Amino acid sequence: MMQTNDDFVPAEDFFLTWCNSDAVTSSLMEAISFVTPLLEGFIVSSVAEGLRTGHAQPASEARYRAFMREEASHSWVHRQFNTSLLGYLGLPPPGLKQVRSLFGFARRHLSLGNRLQVSAALEHFAAVLSKSYLDCEKGWTFNAASTRALFAQHAHEELAHRSVVFDMWLETGISGRFSRNVTMLGILAGSLAYALVAVPWITHRKTGLHPGTTLFMLARFLIRLRINSRVFTQLRELFLFAHHGYHPDQLVGETVAGTIQ
Repeated sequence: MMQTNDDFVPAEDFFLTWCNSDAVTSSLMEAISFVTPLLEGFIVSSVAEGLRTGHAQPASEARYRAFMREEASHSWVHRQFNTSLLGYLGLPPPGLKQVRSLFGFARRHLSLGNRLQVSAALEHFAAVLSKSYLDCEKGWTFNAASTRALFAQHAHEELAHRSVVFDMWLETGISGRFSRNVTMLGILAGSLAYALVAVPWITHRKTGLHPGTTLFMLARFLIRLRINSRVFTQLRELFLFAHHGYHPDQLVGETVAGTIQ
């Protein structure tokens, strides 16, 4: 069951280091929460248009509609959480306006097939991150059980429906490998650019706008962030999207993502 806004009225000391006792990790999770409704709104609108214009097999229609309801539910809950975050941030993070503009541009200028390709790539990106998150989350601490449940449930559901948009895209005719690589590179570059402006800004707000403390927290986070085999595994999994014959069902061994432990 999804949480209501009342579940996200934490104690005053919640906001600084609510995720894994680290301000920067907490800021990263908040940046993800802020951008989630924009990503899912774009994906849902693309799938909805695919249904309206007949780019779906009738036998798959119920599956696509269930996916749209689930994504809309995700967006609603993240908006409630974001409302609580704005209580101490005051403003949404920088970069969010630019992400909204990019999706608006894509809606106006890309064909439906291209929008479904971007949507399928975004869902694949989310599934790879969700898989990694669930692995890390087992060792993390959280200041609020409701917030831990929010992100864990979302990650499980992203893995469970990882192939839905991909399958609709299959029905429109998949593009070549070069186009898929460019799409994934664009998503990766855009995600990094957004994180590089949003996460330091949120961390700075957490410190009460103290530059020295902000720099210390960011530096400590980067020192702890080791480039290891997990990072290379994630990159390889991201670009599986462009491989001939790849399907998102291959991303995890379980047929039901909720069984991932």
